Amino acid sequence: MKMSKEQLKDIIAEVLEIKASEINDDDNFVNDLAMNSLQMLDCIAEVEDIMDIRIPKTDIQSLNCVNRIVEYLEAL
Repeated sequence: MKMSKEQLKDIIAEVLEIKASEINDDDNFVNDLAMNSLQMLDCIAEVEDIMDIRIPKTDIQSLNCVNRIVEYLEAL
C-alpha cells in the first residue's frame, strides 16, 4: 500500500487542526507548522496504523516534512 501526499497532509491537518491546503510538501513540521513532539507521534502512529508498519524511533526525527515521510515510505 502506498500513501499519497494528500493522505499524509490530511492526517497532519487533522492533528494540527488546520486545513490540509495550508501544508506545503517541504514545510518543516516544527519550524513552519509549530508541531510539537506529541503531535508528531500522533501523526506517525496514524501512518503506522494505516500502512500496517512500525517506524523505528531512531528514524522518526528525520521525518520532518511531508516529502521526507513519503520518500521514507516509498523506500520500505
